[in-house]
Amino acid sequence: MHDERGNASVEWLDRPDLSDRTPLSVEDAAVKPGRGYNPYDRAAGPRAQPNPQREVRPARRDLRKLSEWIKQMRELEQRKQSSDDDEQ
Repeated sequence: MHDERGNASVEWLDRPDLSDRTPLSVEDAAVKPGRGYNPYDRAAGPRAQPNPQREVRPARRDLRKLSEWIKQMRELEQRKQSSDDDEQ
């Protein structure tokens, strides 16, 4: 429920009779007393074999060379445009 300003509000209800409640209980599981589950206490299994295809990485690209190539291509385009303007 929200009031006229948009603030949330709670309306408390009376507790139901104890006879209306469903009793909860813990089932007997196959857990030995005093022992719980410890995810770190497990035997180390065999390690996965490395995938040879995954180990091959693509060659690294030199971004400086790429930047120089882009600059050269832009200069070439400007030269073409300026020579086209001169011919007209």
